[in-house]
Amino acid sequence: MLVSQLQNQRILLWGLGTEGSSTLRFLQQHKLDSKVMIYNDADIELPAEFAHYPLFTGAQLSQVLPQIDVIIKSPGVSLYRPEVIQAKEQGIAFTSSTDIFMDEVRTHKPECKIIAVSGSKGKSTSTSALYHILHTMGYKVALGGNIGRPLIELIDGDYDYIVAEISSYQASDLHSSPQIAMFTNLFFVHSAWHHSHENYCRDKLHLIAHQQAEDVCFVNARNEELMQYIAEYPQHNIQYYDVAEGFHREGKKLLWQDKEVLDIKDLQLCGDHNLDNLSGIFSILRYLGIDVAQAAQVLRSFEPLAHRLQNVGTINGVTFINDSISTAPEAAVGAMQSFDGNLAIISGGEENTQNYAEYADFVETHNKVKMVVTLFQCGPKIAEVVRSRVTRPDFVLLEADSLEQAVRAAYNELLKQGGGTVLFSPTSPSFGFYKNFMERGQHFIDIVKQLGYK
Repeated sequence: MLVSQLQNQRILLWGLGTEGSSTLRFLQQHKLDSKVMIYNDADIELPAEFAHYPLFTGAQLSQVLPQIDVIIKSPGVSLYRPEVIQAKEQGIAFTSSTDIFMDEVRTHKPECKIIAVSGSKGKSTSTSALYHILHTMGYKVALGGNIGRPLIELIDGDYDYIVAEISSYQASDLHSSPQIAMFTNLFFVHSAWHHSHENYCRDKLHLIAHQQAEDVCFVNARNEELMQYIAEYPQHNIQYYDVAEGFHREGKKLLWQDKEVLDIKDLQLCGDHNLDNLSGIFSILRYLGIDVAQAAQVLRSFEPLAHRLQNVGTINGVTFINDSISTAPEAAVGAMQSFDGNLAIISGGEENTQNYAEYADFVETHNKVKMVVTLFQCGPKIAEVVRSRVTRPDFVLLEADSLEQAVRAAYNELLKQGGGTVLFSPTSPSFGFYKNFMERGQHFIDIVKQLGYK
């Protein structure tokens, strides 16, 4: 939705988190806030800067809907909620801050290219690495979306490129699409918000539903689920990466056809699966006409994001890796593939109806995995699958009562083995146990630091 379409409309801002607050400030700056009301599911106290706006909470939503023309919905509000469906049936228009950004930039600033990255895993690292390359090479570029600044804050800026991380929540109801899109993969996650895995996949790919003939979408050809759903867009300009005729991963190297572009050991990035993401990034760079060799050199200075295969430190020959961002078994498998030597993995979090067969099969067929420690809500399920599939006599399975117990047990086991790597890769969300994956990862780091003090 364009800003001009919000003129003289009675607007309800649904959700006052980080993105909602940025949206309200944007409406203030553009003199569109005279008829704005705020709704939040839970009771909140408005910050002083917004205290003069009418606030509705809880069951009051039905009371305010007859007074509303447009709802600007926060990403956390599922479009499948009965209240959202009811409001649409009443003729109320819906938009979001991401939707406003996408329409505004595409309509009024076509010279600025929006590069949007989405996927179940790898999108934060991909967007950050791409931003780092473009910024270091001197382009006017901004980073925002599901990482960094809310995109609505970037509308009034002057940029060559805006690199945006887009979640399935943000993509699900867009009315405009980016000029350049990239999908890293599709795994089984976020089913609750979307009400089904099928909805999740289609909502994520809705990012490109409104791409124009001159736009392009880059797709990871190695991910079977992604390939299945991208087939629903036969008329789009789809370009595949991780293929022999383009950029692709081979061992620990990124190749362009049969020519080496870079070696993962020369980067600060940890994890061979990052070469899949880099295949997509370098495909975009080549499409833009940017010097790939120079970009590969620039990438050496890119520092990995916290909680994504983060090396916390080494104690008595045991290295601790924080992969708290992991919310899918497939991510944990990719993480385990990235390390040589003895390995103890800690997994578990909120139950998210995941399938752990591939996870357990990897453990069974790779002798380097000496121990699996499970915990939290889905811990018993992981343990049950591992117990049924892993038969190696040298293997240890432990169901822990706390993260502290899990870390100490994994550490002690690897001390017996002469050293190795403790990998914290939860495979599921943190909700119910921590505020977010950052708090979960920091707890792991704090426990490791305590070990080091003994």
